Amino acid sequence: MPQPDSTRLYDPALLRAAKDIYSFYCQINPDRERRRQPIGVAIDKLSHRGKLIFSSYPILLPEENFISVEQLEADLH
Repeated sequence: MPQPDSTRLYDPALLRAAKDIYSFYCQINPDRERRRQPIGVAIDKLSHRGKLIFSSYPILLPEENFISVEQLEADLH
Protein backbone atom coordinates (compact mmCIF):
# COMPACT_ATOMS: atom_id res chain seq x y z
CA MET A 1 0.00 0.00 0.00
CA PRO A 2 1.36 3.48 -0.78
CA GLN A 3 2.71 5.17 2.29
CA PRO A 4 1.22 8.57 3.10
CA ASP A 5 3.79 11.29 2.74
CA SER A 6 2.79 14.04 5.14
CA THR A 7 5.78 16.15 4.08
CA ARG A 8 4.69 16.28 0.44
CA LEU A 9 3.19 19.57 -0.62
CA TYR A 10 0.45 19.45 -3.22
CA ASP A 11 -0.93 22.25 -5.33
CA PRO A 12 -3.78 23.66 -3.18
CA ALA A 13 -6.23 23.36 -6.10
CA LEU A 14 -5.24 19.70 -6.57
CA LEU A 15 -5.70 18.98 -2.88
CA ARG A 16 -9.08 20.78 -2.87
CA ALA A 17 -10.27 18.70 -5.84
CA ALA A 18 -9.23 15.46 -4.09
CA LYS A 19 -11.00 16.56 -0.89
CA ASP A 20 -14.15 17.36 -2.90
CA ILE A 21 -14.13 13.89 -4.47
CA TYR A 22 -13.68 12.19 -1.10
CA SER A 23 -16.24 14.43 0.65
CA PHE A 24 -18.84 13.77 -2.04
CA TYR A 25 -18.32 10.02 -1.64
CA CYS A 26 -18.80 10.32 2.13
CA GLN A 27 -21.94 12.42 1.67
CA ILE A 28 -23.64 9.96 -0.67
CA ASN A 29 -22.58 7.03 1.55
CA PRO A 30 -23.23 8.36 5.06
CA ASP A 31 -23.25 4.97 6.81
CA ARG A 32 -19.57 4.68 7.68
CA GLU A 33 -20.03 1.09 8.88
CA ARG A 34 -21.41 -0.13 5.56
CA ARG A 35 -19.46 1.85 2.98
CA ARG A 36 -16.21 0.63 1.48
CA GLN A 37 -13.32 2.68 2.74
CA PRO A 38 -11.05 4.01 0.00
CA ILE A 39 -7.31 4.31 0.64
CA GLY A 40 -7.08 7.57 -1.26
CA VAL A 41 -7.70 9.51 -4.42
CA ALA A 42 -5.76 9.32 -7.69
CA ILE A 43 -5.99 12.75 -9.23
CA ASP A 44 -4.81 14.16 -12.55
CA LYS A 45 -2.34 17.01 -12.07
CA LEU A 46 -3.69 19.03 -15.00
CA SER A 47 -7.43 18.40 -15.23
CA HIS A 48 -7.98 17.82 -11.48
CA ARG A 49 -10.27 14.92 -12.34
CA GLY A 50 -9.87 12.01 -9.99
CA LYS A 51 -11.11 8.68 -8.76
CA LEU A 52 -11.29 6.95 -5.44
CA ILE A 53 -8.82 4.11 -4.99
CA PHE A 54 -9.93 1.02 -3.07
CA SER A 55 -7.16 -1.46 -3.92
CA SER A 56 -4.03 -1.80 -1.83
CA TYR A 57 -1.70 -1.37 -4.79
CA PRO A 58 -3.02 1.34 -7.10
CA ILE A 59 -1.43 1.83 -10.47
CA LEU A 60 -1.17 5.49 -11.31
CA LEU A 61 -0.79 7.09 -14.69
CA PRO A 62 2.26 9.37 -15.09
CA GLU A 63 0.10 12.49 -14.82
CA GLU A 64 -1.63 11.36 -11.61
CA ASN A 65 -0.84 11.94 -7.96
CA PHE A 66 -2.03 9.76 -5.09
CA ILE A 67 -3.41 11.54 -2.04
CA SER A 68 -4.14 9.27 0.92
CA VAL A 69 -7.39 9.34 2.87
CA GLU A 70 -5.36 10.00 6.02
CA GLN A 71 -4.07 13.23 4.50
CA LEU A 72 -7.50 14.21 3.21
CA GLU A 73 -9.17 13.59 6.57
CA ALA A 74 -6.42 15.43 8.46
CA ASP A 75 -6.90 18.45 6.22
CA LEU A 76 -10.70 18.30 6.50
CA HIS A 77 -10.69 18.58 10.32
